[in-house]
Amino acid sequence: MIKHKILSYKVKRGQRKIDFLHQAYPYNKLKKVGVIFSFDDLKKHEAVKKFIKTLRADGIEVTALAYKPKATQNFEFYFDFFEDKDFGFFGKIENPYFLSFLNQKLEYLFCLDETLNLYMQYLLVHSKTDARIGAYQPTEAEASFFELMIKPRESGDTNILTEEIIHYVRKISGNN
Repeated sequence: MIKHKILSYKVKRGQRKIDFLHQAYPYNKLKKVGVIFSFDDLKKHEAVKKFIKTLRADGIEVTALAYKPKATQNFEFYFDFFEDKDFGFFGKIENPYFLSFLNQKLEYLFCLDETLNLYMQYLLVHSKTDARIGAYQPTEAEASFFELMIKPRESGDTNILTEEIIHYVRKISGNN
């Protein structure tokens, strides 16, 4: 499909352009972060809501964006989302939520998908963020999308992944 080829090219081109110095912030000084994920099931949806609630309770502004594949359900319409149809034939983005997300300055960008699809890769590469944090990626090509990866003790459980992300981001910055 031409759209996917063009998006792949834009991701690869974007990865080559990432030449800025990534910055780590003390957890208690974080002001604004982003959360991206794909709708999979209700369990993941609830884990993402809990993660965002934890961040907000710590005084952090959170912007979230979700990818909704064709065969999945949008639970509660709680998150801004985009779909395949929001990308034109030549990969032009036609979703206002997606465009708005890309234009926001974020200190950290959390990706809560264990397997990266093309849209998550695009967001990771083109978002204005100082550090990208997500699940451990086994290949060097996938790992290059992140400054910090967390390998959860149990794969496939977003709740465990988000708990461990919070734990390690706090620990690294000296906030247990």
